[in-house]
Amino acid sequence: MSAILGHAPPPRLDRLVRDIETAILSGDRQRQSDLLTRSADLLTRRWSRLAPPDKPGFDTLLAGLLDQVDERARATFARHLTPLRRAPRQAATRLARDPSAAVALSLLENCPSFDEAWLLDLLESLGEGHRRAIARRRAVGAALCEALVGRGEAEVEATLLGNPGADLPAALVSALVPKAERCAPIALALAGRRDLTEADRATLMRFAHAAALAGLRADHGDDGDGAEALLEGVARTFAALVPPDRAACHAGAAVIAGRAGGFGAAPATTARLAQWVALRRLEDVVAVLARDAGLPVGVLIACTEGEDARALALILRGLGHPWSLLKALLRHPRRPEPSPDTMAALHSLHAETTGTTARRIARYAAVRIGLPAFVAPHEGDGGHGAAAGALVPPTAHRGSRDGGPPHA
Repeated sequence: MSAILGHAPPPRLDRLVRDIETAILSGDRQRQSDLLTRSADLLTRRWSRLAPPDKPGFDTLLAGLLDQVDERARATFARHLTPLRRAPRQAATRLARDPSAAVALSLLENCPSFDEAWLLDLLESLGEGHRRAIARRRAVGAALCEALVGRGEAEVEATLLGNPGADLPAALVSALVPKAERCAPIALALAGRRDLTEADRATLMRFAHAAALAGLRADHGDDGDGAEALLEGVARTFAALVPPDRAACHAGAAVIAGRAGGFGAAPATTARLAQWVALRRLEDVVAVLARDAGLPVGVLIACTEGEDARALALILRGLGHPWSLLKALLRHPRRPEPSPDTMAALHSLHAETTGTTARRIARYAAVRIGLPAFVAPHEGDGGHGAAAGALVPPTAHRGSRDGGPPHA
């Protein structure tokens, strides 16, 4: 059957070592790659069954073959090594150092064979992307955390801060707080940590406050009492207690939205959310907005049903949704009908505030209650700091700005 389909059958186990040796000697790269790709499963199974005295020699053969084959073959073999608890050290080290992300990253992140000592030995010979993969491991010991942070790579440090399995000493976490002023990924990762000291939380809030004020100054020319009042109003809405019965009504939708693929791809399009509003699927809309903004559903309930709708206007602006969706949500049955003046003020806030500034304000309100917000990439945000205004890398908005006049 394999021959009919145009694929050579995998080599028999008793010929495997001889075929490897012949392939290495032949210098035929295509032959070597095909052999490794077809035989990856047999090779890993054979390795696992070898007697301990035979393992070093077989490991050397594998490492030698890996030096000769193409990226596709190396990636295939890396996938087969990843689940092993005792992978061949030479071959696994060769793959871990591979410049190709397709080969090395999943192995470094997930292979249980790599203990802390092995990973510490590898660090100097790896690239930053490889070290980020290590920082994502299910468990990262304190010594490895210190070595990773010691290199001063912001993305690696942010990854560690956001990894619940990373054993980051408290002093190391505090030492990273000053970087949050200029480094968006670190600021966002720190915002969600429960182990921050009061002093560190205050520093983080100060950075976020300065970023939000800078955005309001740029958008509205206002960094005085009006800007402070807006920030305080949004922060109060984020912190508002939601009645238990309202939380219970949204619980099912929140669970679905929290599942992978729940309610469709994230982020949701404006058209889909508008359709759900028309169908009175308001709990689903709230749950999806919470998911896309990276906030608990309780915060979105407060924003949607609370008296002050400015927080809702800024969340929708931060997500790139137009005025039409905000206007539809302002007619939520659990909130009073907005007056014409209120509608006009909310339209101005939504239309004249950039998405970047809206996200800064939400992040400030969230960090005050110990939460991150808008951790997903958004257009207009750069990869650097809160003071510069960019807290996450760029991607595209989903909705265009609706500049039409407000109607009560």
